[in-house]
Amino acid sequence: MGVKPGALIVVLGGCGFLGRALTRDLHHRGYRLRLITRRPDRHRDLLVLPRLELWEGDVHDERVLRELASGAAAFVNLVGILHEHTPGDFVRAHEELPARMARVGCGLRLVQVSAAGADAASDSAYLRSKAQGELRLRALAPAAVIVRPSVIYGPGDHFVCRFQRLMRWAPLGLPVPLAQSPIAPVHVDDVVSGIVAAVTRAVATGCDYHFCGPEVMALQEAVAAIARLSGHPRPHGLSAGLSLLLARILGHWPGAPFSVDQWRTLRAGSVCPAKGPGLPDLGVIPRSFHEALKDLILDPSLTHGRLHRTKGQIGHVARP
Repeated sequence: MGVKPGALIVVLGGCGFLGRALTRDLHHRGYRLRLITRRPDRHRDLLVLPRLELWEGDVHDERVLRELASGAAAFVNLVGILHEHTPGDFVRAHEELPARMARVGCGLRLVQVSAAGADAASDSAYLRSKAQGELRLRALAPAAVIVRPSVIYGPGDHFVCRFQRLMRWAPLGLPVPLAQSPIAPVHVDDVVSGIVAAVTRAVATGCDYHFCGPEVMALQEAVAAIARLSGHPRPHGLSAGLSLLLARILGHWPGAPFSVDQWRTLRAGSVCPAKGPGLPDLGVIPRSFHEALKDLILDPSLTHGRLHRTKGQIGHVARP
């Protein structure tokens, strides 16, 4: 049985790009939500949602997770990082947290959001840690549902918006690393619909769902479409060798805008297998990237992430 409206759902990573979209969708459907963050003051706009609790705490503290699980019917884990600030960050976020969720969420509906291309044998630490997290979750919670999305785009994302910002600094055309890397961009609303179905419907438990858009394309094709609609020059593709050199340089910059491990992740591609459960099996028909991109770029409020940001009264911040 799926989780019925009125039930309490804990969303880990609920204050991020995907988490905010998921939280608002579930709230609109009548569910109660519980989120946790170390900095609730940065996310007080979410408290206009009357059935939402925003807790202050550390998501990696198992004691806190047990308190979060009290009275809940489901756990959804969206927590993910693209690069490590310190060694072991990938293990902590992608491997240990899913295992903690499984330990405290015994008997609950568990949904883990992983990544397309997750592979325990990958030379990418990011993809390897995502796969190890899946294995550790499965060992403790065989009925958990695992979701593997490709590149997610939408209002206020880190894909379309990021490339638009970079293009402003490249008047002769943006250089695109590993330009031929295959991706299957999927809209955030389609990912949200798929996760909601995995939580609320009587779907096959213990199943892996692959979330991809209907078009597989090279990264350069996607960036070229963004450039064309934004009025910027066509981007230039970089070879694997030049891309690696760029990663070695930028990986030492503050925030590591492009690291060697991200180069390895990008080289692996982000697509879904030809066979296997996907969005259509959850009743979701993913939209075309090229068609959705027109609306996203031609409406400035979407590409700058102002959609869905509501100003209003400030609610109570709960502490575990």
